[in-house]
Amino acid sequence: MSDAVRDVRVTTVRLALPQPLRLGPIEVVSREYAAITVTTADGLRGHAYCLTREAPVAALVERLVTPHLVGRDPEPVERLWDSVQRANMMIARSGLALRAIGLADVALWDIRAQRAGVPLWQLLARERGAAGPAADGSAPALLVAAYPTPDRTPGEIAEEVLAGAARGFARVKISRDPDPARMRELIERIVAGLPSGCELVVDCGFVWRDADEALAELAQWGNPRLAWLEDPLVPEDALGTARVRRESGFPIGAGDEVTEARTHIALLDADAVDVLRVDLLALGGVTPALDVLRRAAVAGVELSFHVYPEISAQLAAAQTPPAWVELFDGEVPGGNPYDPAHRLSARPAVLRDGRLVAPDATGLGLEFDRELVR
Repeated sequence: MSDAVRDVRVTTVRLALPQPLRLGPIEVVSREYAAITVTTADGLRGHAYCLTREAPVAALVERLVTPHLVGRDPEPVERLWDSVQRANMMIARSGLALRAIGLADVALWDIRAQRAGVPLWQLLARERGAAGPAADGSAPALLVAAYPTPDRTPGEIAEEVLAGAARGFARVKISRDPDPARMRELIERIVAGLPSGCELVVDCGFVWRDADEALAELAQWGNPRLAWLEDPLVPEDALGTARVRRESGFPIGAGDEVTEARTHIALLDADAVDVLRVDLLALGGVTPALDVLRRAAVAGVELSFHVYPEISAQLAAAQTPPAWVELFDGEVPGGNPYDPAHRLSARPAVLRDGRLVAPDATGLGLEFDRELVR
């Protein structure tokens, strides 16, 4: 078979952060990524990468995924995804194994679009019969503008956020400060200074154990206008998240790091979210994500993709209207440096007027920096 999968290579890359980052009970001092290249017998190469979250993702790819890909026809991708998942049914119904399958799935969709001779967003829009995705393959960027840290005042952090907002973004995001008084001051300063048409997102990172705990702290923030409050509880707690939405008055965005489509569906069914967050790699790739995106469209909720801008922008641009894509913007001097994934790519995501623009290249247009990914 001339176009069979010939080779699967996965590399682990660790990049240090400029200073430790604390997110609730978690301290992050570096970011580790797994980067995959799938090569076919006729020379096409598909790429993808993901955060490992300190787990052995590369080893899982090598042991659970590669043996079921090499020598196989990469088309159709959906059938191959099902085959790999079912070959690992005992452990790949949820969790980390789906991240490993997701790496391969994204790379195979990259190859599929290359073979079709179009960017991935165009292939996806065509296959779903989209009426009118963005003509230029662009999607609005959600700028992760700042992480509050104890060594900086709310005024200093607000100044950084507002500088990002002034560059044309329609959404800017900060994470929760554990001190409610500081958090209230920070939100008030930011909201008061945002340019017209720009709104604030606050990421809580699953910090509260239940709705009671969340609502008690949120009550101390006053009544600010937010685009959405993100991940107040773990997304598996759909009923608790729905209660936070009802009783706090904040629009809710949730879904980061979800590995099962049924968790997204439960959030939709519980009327728990205004914005559904989707992490393509954690969910298992493009293949399982497509059903989640369809269901969100039927429910009439907005979509926002979690990190991986070079990959997420392709899915976001294929939606009608285009979905939000999270961007750390670390390649810009003074930008947020806490997700340095852009360093992996020889072609960083293109930002124009607050929007991410998918490259004109066929497939994903993702090429790794060979100094880091070997």
